[in-house]
Amino acid sequence: MSLLLEFVDAHSWALLPSMLALLGLSAFAGKLAWGRRVRHEATADDELKVVLGATLSLFGLLIGFLLSFAIGGYNTRMAAEENEAIAIGNAFQRTTLLGAERQAHAERLLGDYLEQRIGFFDAPDETRREQARMQSIQMQTRMWAYVGRIAQERPDPVIVTVLNACNDLYTAQQKTMASWRHQIPGAAWAMLIAFGVCSNVLIGYNIRGARTGSALLLVVPAVTALAMFLIAEIDVPGRGLIHVTPDNLEAIRATLAAGGLAP
Repeated sequence: MSLLLEFVDAHSWALLPSMLALLGLSAFAGKLAWGRRVRHEATADDELKVVLGATLSLFGLLIGFLLSFAIGGYNTRMAAEENEAIAIGNAFQRTTLLGAERQAHAERLLGDYLEQRIGFFDAPDETRREQARMQSIQMQTRMWAYVGRIAQERPDPVIVTVLNACNDLYTAQQKTMASWRHQIPGAAWAMLIAFGVCSNVLIGYNIRGARTGSALLLVVPAVTALAMFLIAEIDVPGRGLIHVTPDNLEAIRATLAAGGLAP
């Protein structure tokens, strides 16, 4: 299942047609099984409708539950990106306490750190994202070492605030990495697919008619495949059509380019 999730992360577009094909074949298999029945009793059909209604209700609840999980993880990643922007902005403002020459050097370090964090969110693949993460950690370490040397030379409460701002950079980045994971486990995905197959088999088994029924068979598989695709797109961190963009970090960069945050 972990290999399947990795494949879906890298090729999220493949989930939609594959799920549509699987669920569509399930519905047609259910209809084929109904057509081969020798006797079609009214009582059995009524019982089938009860089972179908209960299964679809549970399937809808499962989709809604997993969608809420995925949206919760997406909101957490958005909040983490916002916290990083706040931490970097505070660090830029605290550099004014270091003096003109030291402030210029600290701002260069923070500027490089900001570019690496933007590159982390904009990276097209995990390899580049990991490179951006490691480089940002190195820049944060250099910033901490630089301010630490100043604090040793001039230990006072003012420098402590700058050290705290540097520490907040690391804390914000770690919170981002803690949220950078799937919220939906593989077992939940397996259950969702199993429910989808079972539901569409029952739908195909319940639909009557030789012509119109075949067209209606594709409605629920298409809607279900779209729902699964949406859940997967929201749940995958940093990839796919729906992902967190560094809007707040880019706003910090634009503000710095306009001469804001630090005089």
